[in-house]
Amino acid sequence: MTPPATFRSPEQLLPDGAPNDLRRLVAYWIAKADGRLMPSFGEFDPVDVPWALSRLYVVRVIDGGADFIYRLAGEAINERHGQTLAGKRSSDLFPLDVTRQIFDRWRRIISEPAACFTDSEHPTNSGWRIRGRRVVLPLGTGEGLADHVLGMTVFDSPSEVPSAINNAGLSDVRWVQLRTAP
Repeated sequence: MTPPATFRSPEQLLPDGAPNDLRRLVAYWIAKADGRLMPSFGEFDPVDVPWALSRLYVVRVIDGGADFIYRLAGEAINERHGQTLAGKRSSDLFPLDVTRQIFDRWRRIISEPAACFTDSEHPTNSGWRIRGRRVVLPLGTGEGLADHVLGMTVFDSPSEVPSAINNAGLSDVRWVQLRTAP
């Protein structure tokens, strides 16, 4: 029997001041999970979250996390990367060090399973730096086997760099484990 999910509120994951649209997406995900560890990919309907579509991405897990393929990437995500991501392998899109960081996070999300919030700052093609706050959530079977990763990024207008940035550009990383420890 699958233990009940312990993730029941966006406040368990998101810091004070997190964008409201991230809270709305997490609340939608929790409602779709309906007490289970996670909702399935088939239960997630982008039509339900039109306010989030441009900032959403969904990746399919390949070989238990050896790679990931973008199934959906909203316009703001595509614009940020300068190309359409849907249908592309994540390993082909980013430099090796960035891919390693992303894959480490996504693998933890699918293996524990867990939910993640990050607050990071990134360079842009024009030389500015932009802040991105994101949630990343698993989608999969009711037994807790994740086969997709759902994410949403809210990009702020280019502004000054947050005061405490580490080498990975991360100023805040938060995790919520979805499975109760035995």
